[in-house]
Amino acid sequence: MAAVYAGIHQKLKSHQTPWADKLKLARFAWGSRQCILPNKEQVLLDWTTHSLCARYNKKVEVPLEVEDGLWTYLDDILHSKNLNNILSHGKSITLNSALSQIINERILEGTSGTLTVSLSTVLSCCHGILTSPVLSVSYTARYDQLVELLVRVCRLACFKLSQLDSVEPLPVKVFEVLLLILSTYLTVQRQQGNSNRVFTQVTEHLLQPLCLVRHLLTTRAWTEEDDVIIRQHLNKDIRNKVDLILQSALFFHDRLPYYKEEVVPSERESVSKKGYAGNTLLCPVATILVKLVYEQGSEKEGLFYAARSNSLPLLFRFALDSFGKAEQNKLVCFYIMTKFVTALDFTEDLSVKETFNAANWSLALLSLENILNSCLAGDIYNIAADRIHHGEVQLNFYRKVAQLLFNNAQTDIPAWYRCLKTLLELNHQILEPNLDELVSSAWVDADNVDLRVKKAREMLVSAVLQTYAKLRQLPRLFEELLVVIRRPAADELRQELLPETVQKHLSQCLLDNPPSQNLEICRLILETMQNDLRYVSEMREESALKLFSQSILLNAVISNLKTLDDSTPVPIVRQTQSLMEEMHELVKSLLQNLDGVLITDAPWGEKIQEVSLLLVHTWHEADTLFQIHCSKYKSPAAEKCDINPVEKVLAIKSSAGEVISPLSRLLQKLLTLHSMKKHLLGSPLLLSDADTQFLCKAAQYVVKRQEPLINMSLDQTWDLQLCSVNSENYSVAYWFLLTNNLPLIAPYLSQEDTMYIADTMLNYLLQSDLGTSLEKTDLTVCLISKQLLQSVFFCELPGLHSAVVTCIMRKLFELLCASDVQALCPSFFKPVSEFDVESQDKQEHMTDILPSMERLKGIAQEIFNCGKAGLSIPVSETQVSSLLHLVKITSALNPHAMGLEDYLELFLSSFLINFCVQRDGSGALSAPVSLLKEIFRLLTLLLMGQNSPAILKIIHGSTLLEGVITSVSSGFSKGLFCNMDSSSWFLLLQSVQGFIQCLIQLIVNRKSSLRINLEKFTNFITERLAAIGPSSAESEQREGVLYIQLHLAIMSTLCEEIMLILRKREQLDEIITRLLEKIISIMGPAIQAMLTSKAGGVLRQSFTVDVVTVMIKSELAKASHQIQNSEEENGRYKFSHIGLYKSFGQQILKELWPAPRPMDFLISSVHFLSAFYLASETNKELDVEDLHFNILKAVHKLLSGAWLSISEVKELEAPVKDMLSQLMATCSQEQFNLLFLLLQDGLAASKIGGGCHTEVLATLTLIKLLACCSLPETCSKSFWLTVPQILSSLVFVIRKSSEMAALTGALTVPAVATMTTLLRQGECHLSNPHHVILGLGALHFVPLDILSMDDYYSAFQAIHEALFAIIQCYPKVMLKAAPTFLNCFYRLVTSIIHEGRQKGEKDKDKDSATLLKCAMLVERMYSYIGSTAEGFTVLSPFIVAQYVSELQRVTLQPEIKAHLTEGIYLILDHCFEQDIKFLNMTLQMGVKEVFSELYKNYVHYHKSQRQGEEKYTA
Repeated sequence: MAAVYAGIHQKLKSHQTPWADKLKLARFAWGSRQCILPNKEQVLLDWTTHSLCARYNKKVEVPLEVEDGLWTYLDDILHSKNLNNILSHGKSITLNSALSQIINERILEGTSGTLTVSLSTVLSCCHGILTSPVLSVSYTARYDQLVELLVRVCRLACFKLSQLDSVEPLPVKVFEVLLLILSTYLTVQRQQGNSNRVFTQVTEHLLQPLCLVRHLLTTRAWTEEDDVIIRQHLNKDIRNKVDLILQSALFFHDRLPYYKEEVVPSERESVSKKGYAGNTLLCPVATILVKLVYEQGSEKEGLFYAARSNSLPLLFRFALDSFGKAEQNKLVCFYIMTKFVTALDFTEDLSVKETFNAANWSLALLSLENILNSCLAGDIYNIAADRIHHGEVQLNFYRKVAQLLFNNAQTDIPAWYRCLKTLLELNHQILEPNLDELVSSAWVDADNVDLRVKKAREMLVSAVLQTYAKLRQLPRLFEELLVVIRRPAADELRQELLPETVQKHLSQCLLDNPPSQNLEICRLILETMQNDLRYVSEMREESALKLFSQSILLNAVISNLKTLDDSTPVPIVRQTQSLMEEMHELVKSLLQNLDGVLITDAPWGEKIQEVSLLLVHTWHEADTLFQIHCSKYKSPAAEKCDINPVEKVLAIKSSAGEVISPLSRLLQKLLTLHSMKKHLLGSPLLLSDADTQFLCKAAQYVVKRQEPLINMSLDQTWDLQLCSVNSENYSVAYWFLLTNNLPLIAPYLSQEDTMYIADTMLNYLLQSDLGTSLEKTDLTVCLISKQLLQSVFFCELPGLHSAVVTCIMRKLFELLCASDVQALCPSFFKPVSEFDVESQDKQEHMTDILPSMERLKGIAQEIFNCGKAGLSIPVSETQVSSLLHLVKITSALNPHAMGLEDYLELFLSSFLINFCVQRDGSGALSAPVSLLKEIFRLLTLLLMGQNSPAILKIIHGSTLLEGVITSVSSGFSKGLFCNMDSSSWFLLLQSVQGFIQCLIQLIVNRKSSLRINLEKFTNFITERLAAIGPSSAESEQREGVLYIQLHLAIMSTLCEEIMLILRKREQLDEIITRLLEKIISIMGPAIQAMLTSKAGGVLRQSFTVDVVTVMIKSELAKASHQIQNSEEENGRYKFSHIGLYKSFGQQILKELWPAPRPMDFLISSVHFLSAFYLASETNKELDVEDLHFNILKAVHKLLSGAWLSISEVKELEAPVKDMLSQLMATCSQEQFNLLFLLLQDGLAASKIGGGCHTEVLATLTLIKLLACCSLPETCSKSFWLTVPQILSSLVFVIRKSSEMAALTGALTVPAVATMTTLLRQGECHLSNPHHVILGLGALHFVPLDILSMDDYYSAFQAIHEALFAIIQCYPKVMLKAAPTFLNCFYRLVTSIIHEGRQKGEKDKDKDSATLLKCAMLVERMYSYIGSTAEGFTVLSPFIVAQYVSELQRVTLQPEIKAHLTEGIYLILDHCFEQDIKFLNMTLQMGVKEVFSELYKNYVHYHKSQRQGEEKYTA
């Protein structure tokens, strides 16, 4: 056969052989072992390459299908295992150099759309060549060929990314090949010895396509159709490779002289003298920019400009990274930056070119912002060096940039504001000449309301305020602000002057500002307003608007002044008093100008009235506050009481009648509240009738029920700023004002006003969702109502609380239809006078009960009569939804704050719904069930109230318990539980159990007829369950199983509660044991019948396990009582259902671990095993030895389950710990040895790398829990003798698992936690300090970097807890191991300082809560080290030195720094004077400044306080 195929080579070369046959022969020859050809692989590769060359050189005609077949054949060869094996054994195979050129040309055709074969196949061939080190030489040996390939694949990728209208997803192969080519090229580029050649090749050929493909990848709006590999992996990897290529090629360190000679003027002059200006290498910046600037008027001019604007900041960042680290090179970086800025189509003088397209402003500003941010981050602008050495060249350039921004203000683009903010951060003097334009364009006259623009504008204004506050130049800023406000402008179009964010920053700035400057600001505003008063009588609207802006500003400043007190310096008090007098005169002047003026312009009148009221309000608030806190302050109003400003303002009339605006109404209410406060302050404790009448009238005015609330929209919001109050959000402002001042006005409200507030509040709540978060910046009426309902002071308003309860019951009857309720329970609507107490039998000791209690007893009797008769009220789905919402609102009320009558009536009303709810014919089933669940939850909450004992005065406890069962059981006849899913049924059962539990606890705690109530209820429920018998469960009817489950749930709850009474009241013990026996005798057959039923799978498995567990515990309680009272020494107890328990135990041991199970089933099973083991010990019939080992083995396998998450393992720890305590309490030495045999291989380091880390985790968990158990003496001795060996194994586990970042949370942290537990529990057992030091060494391996925030915190906390255990439990070891301990703790300090540094605005709030907890842990450790100074006194200066050395490198977040500073202060307490001198002498310059500031603050804030405390300490 071999001879037959020997001539294949000749046939492939022959012109007579058809191409299709040649291709078949070639395929056969490659794949067949029978084909013998010398150097077969090389021959077939050469033939394929030659054929393709002949085809594309047009030497031969090849059919299209054959051409495609040749490419496929080549692809198969290049990716075949055969070729890979040959090459791996060192055999040399070469590719024809023409093949690389052919591939490059085909890729070019693929971009232009003229390719006749599959592009994917061509790219696959390219991929096969480049992935083989031997074959890739065809490209890597020819640098120009590789560059050409990279250019063409980049253009192909750009072509695919630019097809926005294409419905086809992006081809993954294109980007995979592009990444491979980039990696190959980068390797070749790094091997090039001539950096000039690399620079030339990149700038000439690669710069444009690389920048374009990077831009398109960065800015693409990814869709779900795009492959996830491209979106998440290739996209990032390609951009990283492009960055590496460009940075290493364009900004290589040896190119710095060329850049310097080109851009630095002094160097440029020397170069021009030498005559090198024409050399490309001497003009690298110009060469780069030439390639980034595209011809004007091209079709894709917008795309090219976007690519350029995106690339320039990137290239500048590369320049900074390469050259900017050395101080002497920062000027070069600055000049490079100037070139890049002008490349955004700006002239050298930074004006806009004529060819600039206005549509590109957004791109240009984004690019400029990024460049300026790089300048700020790179610290290239040293203000002093620029002024002294460089003639302020940088300052002048940045001022040109600022002038460019102001000359071409783009106030609708957020980046415009951010550019100005960055310039401000570089140096405030840059914007100083244009301060008026800044205040005007970015603050006062800004009119864009877009959310992103608004946020950027507010951040800029806040930065301006903070900057001028730090410079102590706030008066200068406000002077400019007032000038801008007074300029002629369309004031009605201006946005609010002080939005919430600006107001917040202004408040902080004013609090930190010197009082004298704040008073100066107030005077500036008052002077400006005084100058504008002369225009008031002209009734010009713009003058009123300007006065309003000024009064808002004055209000904001005065409201945030530091209040005067007796410690305030006298000059400040006098200045403040003078200011208040001037303000008083201003109000008088304003009102005098308005006296007798008839308003013809209504808008002007509204604004003037608002200005007047706002000034009066501001003056009164400040004046009163100063009077209260400062005895040196004398109010100007005390001497000049000749005017009543409020009355004069309200007397303003227009030709159309009264002038009143929403803000004016709000201010009137504020002034009324102020008068109430002042009246109460000046009145004696016992108010006179006149005082009370005044306060009631004022409170009534604040509520003003007659006032129509305009636009009561639930979506309307208010930002808490007075300047933003209008007709649309007035209702929100009014409701906020009213609810926040309820503690003041509530005692003086009439019943009608109180009911009005309660009704309004309830209506708002019914229209909102209680489950939504309250964390919103802007307020709505619904949000305010929710905050009031959940507030602490709401409970302190009994009148309002009672009114809300009354409104809830009224609404309840409205929803249920009052006529239906009256037909069932007429006593609800009868007055109290109809119920006579005297007719009661005095022998019943009920003569002291109020008539209202008799009414409530009547209501209760009627409700239970309805329940027994099966009467109900039909409700629709809409009614159920409304009732559900109302019940949820009621559940939010505090039952302790309710009056007795309200409480009982609400309880009975809720019980009425529980009894009488019924679905109508079209109602959904789940709604009534969810309503029942919420009602039982509400009833349970009410039972926890302080008035709950009164329930048993109007109805017997057993009657109430029977009523619950009757009400839920009636749901079966009403069809409420048909086809209900198991989760909803389980939640309903839980709510019923919760109510039964609380009610039984109430009956037990009251000790009223306890025996009668329990016996009666037990007989009732057992008779009901016995009446239906097991036959209903054995049938296929689902309702029968649900019925049994309901009774089993209630019985198990009853058993759990009455077991708690056993042995507490000896006279009841016999009755309790008899009741338990009776209940268990009914539960056993019911459970067996339910398990054998075909419909038994309705409820989750955990329910049945819990019920059987309760049965075992009940029998154990009964057995314990009988054995204790037995006269025999070895009393035995025979369990009545031991067969059921045994079969349950066997089934659970089988099902516990092999497959994933619900967590509730696992927890229930562990609890069952604990109880079952105790039962086996008590019964003494089962094989306890085997059971002991089988339980431990099953639990170990369960914890080893790969399907359990770390959180689930932690959830299982508590029940497993209880179970271990039961098992180990009486365990023998043999049983203990068996347990250790089970755990002996669990800590093998080989299992970690072998993927069996869950077995290690299970062993760690059991060891940790075992250490916390109380063991018999012999077992305890054996355990602690083994612990040193366990600690050694733990070190290896920690070390091995730390090498894999994925195992940090899964294994490393649990291993550290186990070690910590062993060290804590072994305080009295571990005497060798080596074991403790071994644990310290292990902590060094725990990783603290490259972790998710959850893993980071868990690792941080684990290390801290281990260190804390060591320092707390082993103080003697610390005397020698203190340096090792501090080195480990230093890792935590370094880590939190690094992670807690200040970041950008986007990451500002991210993970801050977690990092704050870490900082608190560090503070805790510092505190403990400071309190146990022994062993650390000598090392205190080194602890401080380590801290300040790390602190000097970053700027910490203020909250984190506060905790760390408080901790380090406690270490400084133990530093002596010579320690401070030592630190000042040894610390480096930068660190020394940080330490000096720290020590200065320590002396000022901490040391003085500590010395003051010590002075009064015995």
